[in-house]
Amino acid sequence: MRYLLFLPGLIFTCCNNEPTQNQLVVIFPKISLHDTPGENAAAMRILADGEHLTDLNEVSHFESAVYFNDQRFQSPWIKVKTADHQTGWVFAEALRPLQKDTGWMLQKRLTCYFGAALAGRRNLFLNNPPARNDAELAAAYREVTALRDTLMYLLAHRTEPDEAGFRPDFSWLTEVLPHFVYQTTANGSRPYLFADYRYWQNRAAQIGGAESMAFFNTCLTAFATDSIESFFPCWAFQVSEQDAASQLGLKKHLAMLQSIQTASESGTLYQSEILRFKEALLEDILDKKTVYWQPEPLIINELEEILTQAFSCLNDRDRMALWARLTMFEQAAANGIKVNLRSGL
Repeated sequence: MRYLLFLPGLIFTCCNNEPTQNQLVVIFPKISLHDTPGENAAAMRILADGEHLTDLNEVSHFESAVYFNDQRFQSPWIKVKTADHQTGWVFAEALRPLQKDTGWMLQKRLTCYFGAALAGRRNLFLNNPPARNDAELAAAYREVTALRDTLMYLLAHRTEPDEAGFRPDFSWLTEVLPHFVYQTTANGSRPYLFADYRYWQNRAAQIGGAESMAFFNTCLTAFATDSIESFFPCWAFQVSEQDAASQLGLKKHLAMLQSIQTASESGTLYQSEILRFKEALLEDILDKKTVYWQPEPLIINELEEILTQAFSCLNDRDRMALWARLTMFEQAAANGIKVNLRSGL
């Protein structure tokens, strides 16, 4: 009979327990439960340290900065339910899941900035088995690069709420894609993820992928300084935060064409990426807006060497354009071409 007396209570407790994975605990001494996301929203009650909440899996579309004991915390807001079934919004940094989950906050930020679907796409990619051959590595590289491009586009085009000059810290992007490096551009105001080509070359070596090795060697030729992708490849000399001068004349264009040629001959898996490299290289030579860091004789010498080599990656139209540009360089000043910027004259 003793067990029967306790049985109803046990059944009641089990039926009212929320799934453990949705359980959160307050870790700040006290934090407000708000009726809507945001520090300026109406506070409904104070939550105490150690209080348990249920995560309702809704995340605000923005982050806030909140100060506790002179320490700055940044996070989105999440919708929760209290033990007495009151619902509201809480600053996420004030909470932690009962079940240890080191990626919990990152998932909240991904959902905040990019939405649940894109966050799920990123998680699916990271959970995929590693590539076993050239074709799988090419597909993985293409998928993760497209994912990176989508994330960065959304980040660049979002509007942050005007919260007393709040400027988000995006250093958490380091954790988003492990094959990419987080850096800031535009005087630190623009966050971006750049590919680490040393990682991809190592993966190509591990699977014995000849096409992948040839392509990622081309990437490393373009970004030889530290193997990290940049807005300024080896053939460009950065002169300001956003502007560059061509390094035509130092034979970096020649080296790139040789690498592009090798990659093209190795197969077609990376054809579109190789073509983009070639087009960027030719644009640097041919665009009338391009200015040149090196003096005229060096430039003419490199162009002549490019044209005398039988690069099959260059078609007849490419060669005609390069011959025409060479002729213009022979009278650079008369043709309005700015050369020898390194002299400062």
